[in-house]
Amino acid sequence: MKKKFSLILAFILTAVMIFSIPAVAFDANDYDYSSDWGGSDWGSSDWDDHDWGGGSTYYDSDGGSGGGGGIPVWVIIGIIVFIVFLVVALGKNKNGGSQTPVGGGVRPANGGQGLNVNVPDRTAQIEQIIKQDDPNFTADDFTSFVKEVYIDIQNAWCKRDLTPVRPVMHTNLYNTTEKQVQSKIDQGVTYHYESIAINTAYLTSYVRDNEYEYLTAYLNARYIDYQTDDKTGNIIRGDKNTRWDFRYKMKFMRSVGVKTTSASDNNMTGHNCPNCGAPLTISSTGVCEYCGSTVTTGLYSWVLSDFSTVRNDTKDDGIRVPTNGGNDTGNNG
Repeated sequence: MKKKFSLILAFILTAVMIFSIPAVAFDANDYDYSSDWGGSDWGSSDWDDHDWGGGSTYYDSDGGSGGGGGIPVWVIIGIIVFIVFLVVALGKNKNGGSQTPVGGGVRPANGGQGLNVNVPDRTAQIEQIIKQDDPNFTADDFTSFVKEVYIDIQNAWCKRDLTPVRPVMHTNLYNTTEKQVQSKIDQGVTYHYESIAINTAYLTSYVRDNEYEYLTAYLNARYIDYQTDDKTGNIIRGDKNTRWDFRYKMKFMRSVGVKTTSASDNNMTGHNCPNCGAPLTISSTGVCEYCGSTVTTGLYSWVLSDFSTVRNDTKDDGIRVPTNGGNDTGNNG
């Protein structure tokens, strides 16, 4: 509605400018329609040689000024400004929707979804709980691991090849993501994430049952996001100037009883199988080709089981661990 109102107002003002001036005789000799208008370098044109400021000064190709030899320069400029405004205001993408606003700056992703959702930072409390059974675990090492996984997955998504991050993705998540990647390949669409910067990462929730423990990290990142057509290379969505602000929850899981022996234990993207020690070459099902062990279920180390943006309906899992009797003890503090 605001865009339409601005467009109408600009049109009215331009019409008033044009029709409020007296009619003048147009003399083709008074204007030089050379490549100055179509060229890319406006500074080298004849505009530099004349006084085109002032309310009544008209452009004259001979360098003079007067009130009756042509159209005022300010009218020409006004028309140009209006045309540019019209093109921008009515710009549409191929899908029929408005183009993503350009011009730089940072904008919230998902239409602002989840901006008012509080994702608590429980890093210190969660670290203390995990350390009771896993003394070598540290929140700093884990959040560093989370950041690496995030960057690796974003890069893999853009390259449409999940092979480099297969070891760190739970089988269910991998299968779902692989279908999405194949869908983009079939559509002939490539995603581009550029200038990725992670602003914040911390631990927000921890849940443990008799078999698995689930550790969720909050991550805030900003990056340029656009899509191109594989055949033409043209941008079909987004732009190269706007940085988008994303908020994520990344849930990791591992089997209860698994211990951290070193900081590198968190990094499943290494080169050795955590079970047999052989070079880590695994199939799409997450099975080590040397020993046959499935290494993407959390049996040996943390794997990413869920990856989603923070939205208005995002829930807080809090902290829930079983008591000695086996029942969960909730703690959302």
